[in-house]
Amino acid sequence: MENPKKEKISEKRDDPRIEYSGNIFFISNGAFYEGDLTNYSKHGLFIKTSKILPVGVIVTLALPYLDGHVKRRGQVVRANRKGFGVELFKEELQPFEKVTPREMKIKVK
Repeated sequence: MENPKKEKISEKRDDPRIEYSGNIFFISNGAFYEGDLTNYSKHGLFIKTSKILPVGVIVTLALPYLDGHVKRRGQVVRANRKGFGVELFKEELQPFEKVTPREMKIKVK
């Protein structure tokens, strides 16, 4: 029997997920990491990685883009043994900052 109180994660999503396979770079608490971006939507994404961040942690991401990477920030909203999900912060008032993973890593040091 299914638990009626347990809400499926997919039911909470407003935007459809788009499957993707590619590297993503992220910073948390001053440390630089790399993972695999497995899917994304307008407001979030899932990163497959061996470095599982706890729910609530703020991350800075270098998202793959047409001509490089775009830097965005978000918060870890779920985690499992394969990786973690990030809800992206709404940053309508500021343009996206283009950055390379190398530049992102240098800024951490």
